[in-house]
Amino acid sequence: MLHDLEIYGITRPVRHRGTVRRGRLWTRAMVVLVLCLAVVLTIPGAIDPSHFGSLGQRSQLEGFTLPAAFEATIHQYAWRYGLDPALLTAIIRVESNFNPLAVSNKGALGLMQLMPRTASSLRVTDPMDPRQNILGGAKQLRYLLDRFEDNLELALAAYHAGASRVRYYEGIPPFASTQQYVQNVLRTYRALQGSTEREL
Repeated sequence: MLHDLEIYGITRPVRHRGTVRRGRLWTRAMVVLVLCLAVVLTIPGAIDPSHFGSLGQRSQLEGFTLPAAFEATIHQYAWRYGLDPALLTAIIRVESNFNPLAVSNKGALGLMQLMPRTASSLRVTDPMDPRQNILGGAKQLRYLLDRFEDNLELALAAYHAGASRVRYYEGIPPFASTQQYVQNVLRTYRALQGSTEREL
């Protein structure tokens, strides 16, 4: 083919080593950029959800963005365990702000901040996996609601401080962190319920 082109006075351009090297570096840089974008798009909870814009479904709760990647999972397990999706969403918002890689100073893991022993008892093998974590948290919440006869405040207190402490104190334990936790979840839950009702 080259010889045919040379008949018409067209010759192959000479490529210098520097040009080839720059071309290879540019290709490698583009590959790294594509890989970085893939990581960001596949792990939305690893960064602040408010930065996701159109990738998340915005609710009318001020400053809140529900990452679309988690919405279907929340609804699936809420339905399976007879829970309000807004309640699961509120717990995840308060527990981890939708960061699937969150680790508390006490060792709680993932979106719903499962303690390793609790995760193991719920057969959650990877607490950092969003689907497993939400499944485990939904199962735990259903168990606590049944145990405390659908008393949401006691179930939330038990989720935070443990069922044994709720039984011991015969109510929400007198710990500022637990009392604040219950109020934060309830406040977020009510706001999400109001947001849903306004959308209907």
